[in-house]
Amino acid sequence: MARGCESPSPAEGARQLGEFLRHLSDIRGSSSHTVNAYRRDLEEYLGYVSTRDLEEGSREAVRSFLGELFRRGLARSTMSRKMSALRSFCRYRVREGFLASNPCDGMPSPRASRKNPMFLSLEEISALLDCPSGDGVLELRDTALWEVLYSSGLRVSELAGLNLADWDSSGQTIRVRGKGRKERIVPLGGKASGTLERYLRATERWPHARIGEPVFLSTRGTRLGVRGIQRRLDLRLRRSGIGKRISPHVLRHTFATHLLDSGADLRAIQEMLGHESLETTQRYTHVTLDRLLEVYDRTHPRAAKRRTD
Repeated sequence: MARGCESPSPAEGARQLGEFLRHLSDIRGSSSHTVNAYRRDLEEYLGYVSTRDLEEGSREAVRSFLGELFRRGLARSTMSRKMSALRSFCRYRVREGFLASNPCDGMPSPRASRKNPMFLSLEEISALLDCPSGDGVLELRDTALWEVLYSSGLRVSELAGLNLADWDSSGQTIRVRGKGRKERIVPLGGKASGTLERYLRATERWPHARIGEPVFLSTRGTRLGVRGIQRRLDLRLRRSGIGKRISPHVLRHTFATHLLDSGADLRAIQEMLGHESLETTQRYTHVTLDRLLEVYDRTHPRAAKRRTD
């Protein structure tokens, strides 16, 4: 039987939210970005219900909130994210005995349309990686950033979080702490390993003391953050003549797409990317299929007739 009731007070709802966020951070190992996103979405729901004559833990409250999201004309991806946060929060409250049942059960959730991942062509990634640069520490660091990212498929947060102890130079692998603090071992190609080794040797003459054990350093000797990596990528794109602005995550997509194009096993790619579900990895098959059909239509002598029949 639930310890609470179906309509907790605003103060009680806020207290339960605090416990849920601590559970996400301490037990499930969610990132601060994820925890803050859940906080914003759930505080929005609690604030909405508090201004209306609704029982906070009821299906009517959830249905009314969902209707409000539709009325505001939010993107389906945004609505889906907010409902996912609310569903997870209510599931936690049922498990902890705060609610007798989950008011989100059976409630429709707007399905976000999934776009095919953006990626660079072989010519573009070669231009990015082979862009002429000097032998200074910063130039070596930046070259190592893109070589490691493209050779391993890391998330940018995983790249920024790498420590010296995570790299096995003899086995050419890196240990990665991914989502939910789950660890995985990812191979690193010879080219990326050599570039990384040259950069690390250069940091021995770094003008600032190395603070901690991060692999990639800022000019102050501290860990290079995600925003810093994005800024360095913007600069590299301009220098390499690639006329588009992309995030470091596109190099992760490029890694997976090029592996799949070359015949790599989908489950092996799933393991290297750290995806929990094979379904997440399978979206790369749509990219390669689209390209396959494009090549077919452009080159097969009967393709045009096939399309018009």
